Amino acid sequence: MWTLFREGGYPMFFVLGFGFVALGWAAFYAATGRKRPLGFVRGMMLATLFSVASGTVSDFGAVFHAITGMKELTPDGRMAILLEGLGESMGPGILGFSLLSMTALLLAVGALRTETAPA
Repeated sequence: MWTLFREGGYPMFFVLGFGFVALGWAAFYAATGRKRPLGFVRGMMLATLFSVASGTVSDFGAVFHAITGMKELTPDGRMAILLEGLGESMGPGILGFSLLSMTALLLAVGALRTETAPA
């Protein structure tokens, strides 16, 4: 987990922050059934999604920038570094989409509780 976080770089702090806030409020919704935080949770999920996109794109940019500066490498060496860098760039997506899926699960539980709650 720490390797994933380290490989994702600085944007991982935003993914983690927005994702945990969304997850926490979704848990509150699932536990209480109050619809008031739904707009906020959806907004935080969107912030998490955009953080994933921003983090992945910035990681791609860092990989591409680094590879262009490695003139001394053979094409095979560049390809190996490119593939490793692209693999590391998936960190924001792995963490962010995992948090988003757990948040969506809690929203589904909350929706089920709200629909079946006695009036």
